Amino acid sequence: MDPMTMQAIGVGANLLGGMMGGNAAGDAASATRAAAERAAAMAQFKPYAVTSGFGTSAFDTDAGTATYTLDPRLAQYRDQLYGLNAEAMGNLNLDTTQVAQDYYNQQQGLMAGGRAQEDIGLRQAQLAGGRIGLGLSGAALGAGAGTGYVNPEQYQRDLARANVDSQTAARADLIARQQLDEDIARATGLFSVGTGVEQLGYNTMDTGANYGKTSAAAGANAGDLLYQGASSGAKYDLAGDLNRAQMLQGVGEGIYKQDFSSMWTK
Repeated sequence: MDPMTMQAIGVGANLLGGMMGGNAAGDAASATRAAAERAAAMAQFKPYAVTSGFGTSAFDTDAGTATYTLDPRLAQYRDQLYGLNAEAMGNLNLDTTQVAQDYYNQQQGLMAGGRAQEDIGLRQAQLAGGRIGLGLSGAALGAGAGTGYVNPEQYQRDLARANVDSQTAARADLIARQQLDEDIARATGLFSVGTGVEQLGYNTMDTGANYGKTSAAAGANAGDLLYQGASSGAKYDLAGDLNRAQMLQGVGEGIYKQDFSSMWTK
C-alpha cells in the first residue's frame, strides 16, 4: 500500500474516531434525557376519582380543578340543617333586658295566686286574734324612720316578698343571658352538623387526592431508580465508546504521523 493511501487511512481513522466520540456523547445525553422524562412522567400527580355512599369526586388536572358532589339524600339533609340554622339565627332575641322582664313578669303571675291566698289567711288570723289594727313604729321594726306605724305581721310578709322579688329579678337576668347563649349554641350547632355532612362529600375528594399523592410518591421513587439506572448505563456506554473512539483516533494519528520517507525513495 502506497504512503499516500496509508496517510489517508490515518486521517480517516482520526476523523472517524472524533465522530464516534461526538455520537457517543450525543447518544448518552439523549438516553439520560429520555430517562429523566420518563421519571418525571412517573412522578406526576394523578388523583383518583372516588365514589362512596357519601358522594363522588372528580379531578381535571389539565384545568387544575377538583370537585365533589354530595349524595342527594345527604345534600337534602344538609340543606335542612342550614335552613334551621338560618331560622334560629333570625329568631335570636338579643334584648336580654326584655327577656329578663318577661321572665320576671311570668314569675309574678305564678306567685300572684299564692300571695292572694296568703293575704286572706293572714287577715283572717289577725281578725280572729284581734291584731288587725295592731301598729308598731316602723323604726322599731327596722323599716326606717318616717314610715309611721305598721302592722308587724304584714311588714314581715311584705319584707319576705320583697326578698323573693329581688332574688327573682337577679335570677331573671341570669336566665335571660343563659337563654341567649343556648339559642346561639343551638343555631351554631345546627350549622356545625350541616358542615359535618358537607365534609362527608369533601372527604371523597380528599381521599382521591391522597391516593394521587401516594401514587406520585411511589412513581417518583420508581422514576428515580429508573433514572439512576439509565444514567449509570449511559455513562458506562459513553465511557466505552469514548475509549474506542480515542483508540481509533490514536491509531489514525499514529498512521498519519508515521515517517513514510523510506517508502518514497524506493
